[in-house]
Amino acid sequence: MRRVIVDVDVGSDDYLAILILLYAEKLNKVRVEAITCTSGNTNIHNVIKNTVRLLELIGRTDIPIFEGAYEPLMKCFENLNNFHGKDGFGDLLHDDDPDLSIVRKEHAAVAIASLVEQNYGEISLVCLGPLTNIALAIKMNKHFSESVKDIWLMGGNHLDNVKDLLDEQVEFNFAHDPEAADIVLKSMKNSIFILPWETTERLGISLDWRYNILGDKTPVLKLLTEAERRIWENSNYWQPCDAFLAFAYIHPDKYILKSSNLCAKIILEETKYKGFLSLEKNGTKNVMILEDIDKEMFKKYLLELALNS
Repeated sequence: MRRVIVDVDVGSDDYLAILILLYAEKLNKVRVEAITCTSGNTNIHNVIKNTVRLLELIGRTDIPIFEGAYEPLMKCFENLNNFHGKDGFGDLLHDDDPDLSIVRKEHAAVAIASLVEQNYGEISLVCLGPLTNIALAIKMNKHFSESVKDIWLMGGNHLDNVKDLLDEQVEFNFAHDPEAADIVLKSMKNSIFILPWETTERLGISLDWRYNILGDKTPVLKLLTEAERRIWENSNYWQPCDAFLAFAYIHPDKYILKSSNLCAKIILEETKYKGFLSLEKNGTKNVMILEDIDKEMFKKYLLELALNS
């Protein structure tokens, strides 16, 4: 059974990604060792509240949850577009606040470093937001980078060269904390899998399928659907980026249809391209870029999850 720490900035697509991983746990495919929180889609307080609310709803408050970085390493990111709402989850009104007393006192970066060190080569990291917590863990423990089994990142762009960025926006997670992304790519000793923005765009699913086929037949999906109807109301398709990554992680050989082993670097110059993932065919290959995932299997998996949640 694969063991995983999930680093989140919940986020409606983080919410679905957690559901995907916990359903895989029911199937004895993975074990979620902890959920760690970082700022990103919203501030750290909202991320914590959203995550605890989900765990309460599904009856999984046994999973350790840790509060992490409240801002990026170098400076506060000033261009949040509140795509997921100001609270990160559609700005819904709730009858009750979640019980935040279940959040562990230890900082997320400390918890990540400790769990990985105690379980050398056994724990994967699935990172759904900015990489601040992971960069901090790397800097705290000199053996961390070699102790992680592998790391899965939702982030970055997949373009042939910087010129292609003229009409593109740098992907949010890497733009939010480019220094952290740079530390992770330069430091990790074992496999790095990256699901870039462009792949998730190509995987877009119709909103008709989302609302009328997957639907909201369970309390868990009802809450998610209420949020997503607000979040995606001006969109032409559904693009749950983090959920695609969680799905790919569960069974890579089966669900990943195309990938490329490339040399990747983070642009850190103070330009509008800061945080861009520069990919090169030459140079030391340090990442595996996920270029295609089985969308039909993804949809089938979600329908099974809906029936069993």
